[in-house]
Amino acid sequence: MKANYTKALTLISILFFQISFAQQLKIPIKLPPNLVRPGEFLPVDTIYVTGSNGNVASSGIQIIPLGRTQDENYNYLTQEQMIQEVLNSTPQEKYLKAKSGEAFNLTFAFKLQAGNYISPYIDTNGGYQYPPTSGNDDQSIQAYAGQEDITNYPNQIYPQLSLSNTTYENGGNTKVVSYTTSLKFNMGRFKSWYVFTFGLWQRDEFYNVPRYNKYSVVIPFVVEGPMITPSQANPVAIKGYIREPAIPQFILHNPPGDMSSVTFQTNQEACRSMSESLTTDETNNGKLDVTLGIAGSAGLFVSVNYEFSVTASLSGGGGSTLMKSSGKQNCVSVLNAISTVPGNARANEGSIYIGYSSDIAYGMFPIIAINTTPTVSVVRDSSVIFGLVPGSATPFYYTKNDILNDISLNRAIMNNMSNTPKMRHQAQSQIKIWEQVLKKDSTNINDPTSPVIEAPFTLGSGQSRTTSVTQSISTTDTYEVSHFLELGAGVSFVVKVGGSGVAGGYEFKTKKTRGASVSNSNNSSTTIAYTLQDNDAGDSFRIKIVKDKSYGTPIFLIDEALTRTSCPYEGGYQRDQPRLEIVGTSQNAINVQNVTLGTPASFQVRVCNNNTTEARDYRLGFVAQSNSSDLLITAAGSTGSEFGAFTIPANSCRIQNYDVNVSRRYPTSDVNFPNLEFRLYTECEPAIKSSIFANVGYAAPPPATVSANNTAVCAGSPVTLTASCPFNYTTNWYTSFTGGIVVASGGTVTVNPTSNTVYYVGCESLNHVPARVASKIVLVGSPSTVLNLTSNYISDSFQIANTTITANNKIFSPASVTYKAGNSLTFNPGFEAKSGSNFMARIGGCGN
Repeated sequence: MKANYTKALTLISILFFQISFAQQLKIPIKLPPNLVRPGEFLPVDTIYVTGSNGNVASSGIQIIPLGRTQDENYNYLTQEQMIQEVLNSTPQEKYLKAKSGEAFNLTFAFKLQAGNYISPYIDTNGGYQYPPTSGNDDQSIQAYAGQEDITNYPNQIYPQLSLSNTTYENGGNTKVVSYTTSLKFNMGRFKSWYVFTFGLWQRDEFYNVPRYNKYSVVIPFVVEGPMITPSQANPVAIKGYIREPAIPQFILHNPPGDMSSVTFQTNQEACRSMSESLTTDETNNGKLDVTLGIAGSAGLFVSVNYEFSVTASLSGGGGSTLMKSSGKQNCVSVLNAISTVPGNARANEGSIYIGYSSDIAYGMFPIIAINTTPTVSVVRDSSVIFGLVPGSATPFYYTKNDILNDISLNRAIMNNMSNTPKMRHQAQSQIKIWEQVLKKDSTNINDPTSPVIEAPFTLGSGQSRTTSVTQSISTTDTYEVSHFLELGAGVSFVVKVGGSGVAGGYEFKTKKTRGASVSNSNNSSTTIAYTLQDNDAGDSFRIKIVKDKSYGTPIFLIDEALTRTSCPYEGGYQRDQPRLEIVGTSQNAINVQNVTLGTPASFQVRVCNNNTTEARDYRLGFVAQSNSSDLLITAAGSTGSEFGAFTIPANSCRIQNYDVNVSRRYPTSDVNFPNLEFRLYTECEPAIKSSIFANVGYAAPPPATVSANNTAVCAGSPVTLTASCPFNYTTNWYTSFTGGIVVASGGTVTVNPTSNTVYYVGCESLNHVPARVASKIVLVGSPSTVLNLTSNYISDSFQIANTTITANNKIFSPASVTYKAGNSLTFNPGFEAKSGSNFMARIGGCGN
């Protein structure tokens, strides 16, 4: 039989859908029909393709018929023509998928059937030596990738195939040669491709002779993602700015024990991956990833080499950090060690929350997207980019109390309708973030599934325990952030982010996700050190230490049943339990009324200790209030507001009862003193107290009554004043409510005012000088012959004429005005005494 040597170039188009590493695409390798003579039968070897992405549509694995290497005139096609042949003849829904900027793997397994004459092998550059001898498969196969509308792209990327392994099947009759490559397309495009050419010696079944064939493989792609390169500076125009609320980057939980602390040590750095997505409906079903970047002077861009940073320091030199963001990850780097403050709060209640808020620039850029509903389509769309604005950050170091205070402050801003809609919305957004922070913190502290750092142990008084742990995070942590766009924001951006109309602008929401720990160049792991110590004799802690799932830092859990604490109280059994009682009643309040002026109000108290196992020291004191300066208080033999310390046996009271005397300090002091608080408390933690209340009232006489025989007189005319003061009180008259000099004394006096005057009577005794009582105002005027009144009055006045008064003016509140004429008073249109004023008209003169 005549040996037959054939050399042919065949185009293979490979496409598949939803290929995973467990799926393979089977494609036959054989000569095209135009190269097969009648009666010939060619061997069918096979390529199995394994990839990490899928096809555009979900129509299952598809095998496309082999392409042509010749046109209708039997002219060989150029490689560019072959690429276009595949791209144009392949339905787009069967293109392979890729994402811009993300590398993926392709594996090609060549299954070659051994023959009687030759063992097949990959020989890309061979085929000219005949007859062939058995050879080794090529170690690599040259290839290139390309994308439409990108100049010289094929000349820039050469993702060659590399031989990975060779195996045999069917008793050695089938050789499996595998090649792999890693591929990445930089930009989104409707059409992209991967191309390689290989040669193969095969057995011609008809003639049983070797045949050499060459094949070109073209794999078409749709590449999802940006149609630009965001990592280059300034490709995206800035459309506007929003303010991102303060969100913690890191939390240090404080441990129990009045000498305990947790330290994030100097030269440590903790990094986490981060991402953000738009929430386009309330059910959170609609999501769109947001590209995170940096705002430059002329636009937005993404760069892993650019660090947005802000330095924050604790007050009083308690540490400082450098917080950084590259748009893909956040890092907290410790410049000076940060520690929790010993003994300032119960475990996990005095934690330090570290973070910052910043301005965010936003813009939009074109992308290629694959829609799957209602039908499969590849479209040009747009995506959102957020860029941190360098220099705009406001750092914070907060405790839980600081956060609660900030919530109150922002609530006041939100409820103040005079603030702008933007200010009010930002305040509301910050409140929502803090509520999420505190809720997540509480959930993490109480999570029974948290990883255990240290099993339960006991820490007694005077004992110390120091440990270091590695901080790492393996879970994600998500916050929902509400943003405000003013009315001037672009309509296209508002639509893209799903903005909904609110007062003064638009609201849209994003989900900010912080991911797992990321290794960094500064250190391979982050160390948190903690020291546990309590020096209060008798204190004992049962402690379990777990890991915070959100921040990877230690959380300190107290077994309440096996813990005893005091000074300060930090959970468990409360060793300080003072009890203050009023002798003669089981109530915690006493009324002491109608006390004779000049004598003290008196009652007795008893001091007790509710601790069932040990004696405790407490102090007895008075809680000052607004009128405390008017009081002189004596208790247990001491005067002032503190009355000494008492050691009280366990579960009992002191045998002696103690007198409490409450006296008025001055004759002018008040006579009623409600809710006077007395307390029995612990000196180191005054909030632990037992209180009783006394309502004290002194028997004061009723206030004086005052009258004047005339309240409108001519200058120098006499006025008789009368007052009724209690027995044994001196009656003095003044022209001012407080201070001043005595102008007259006695129950009935005569005065001669020369101007409008209010007289005050003071009823005064040795033990009691109550507030003065005012008379009605005495109006003083000088008579004219005729008065024509046109000016309005807003203050007190007395107008008198010997004959007539004509008026068309107005009298306004709170003026008190009297008109008096000898013959007549005429009120023309326009005259009016307004509501709230006091007006009187009379006929008469100075003497009547």
